[in-house]
Amino acid sequence: MPTIIRRTGRRDEQDGVAKAISSLILLLAFSTLSAPAIGNGTTAGTLRTNTSADFRISNRQYTKASTDDLWDLSGETDTAAGTHRAYWLYLDAAGAASIAAGTDASSAALALQKLPDVDDTKSILGVYVAGPATDFNAAGGLAAQGTIYDGIPDGAPCGVPGQTYSAPTALQFVPV
Repeated sequence: MPTIIRRTGRRDEQDGVAKAISSLILLLAFSTLSAPAIGNGTTAGTLRTNTSADFRISNRQYTKASTDDLWDLSGETDTAAGTHRAYWLYLDAAGAASIAAGTDASSAALALQKLPDVDDTKSILGVYVAGPATDFNAAGGLAAQGTIYDGIPDGAPCGVPGQTYSAPTALQFVPV
């Protein structure tokens, strides 16, 4: 089903087009091309890819084999009760993993919106949203304490002020 944007010439129309284009650029130029099946790593506080991941940074494509203990969040400050925090799960061109934390929020949806601007020298393989009272170095794994997304989830920043990422669909402009 295409996204319908009415041609009105108003600011909300322009923002809708900018959001759609920015979301498409994020998906095509700075994200995974395959689902890396992110899950708990063997070591407490880590996340891994369970399948090989094909990803892009700008116009170049890379592959990273399934890797245990890829992202280490064990040193992160635990979230308080009623608090969520989202993390970009990045890979650079050499396949080195890194994270970027958002700020604390009162809900998972708001935590996604509070992620920092995307680092355009890296690819987004996924997002981890820590739930309330997440203990980052506890033995039971991070998956049970939050939500793991492969790729870019709807609701994350898309680079347009006041707008969030949504999975690109076909655009259809219709007159009013």
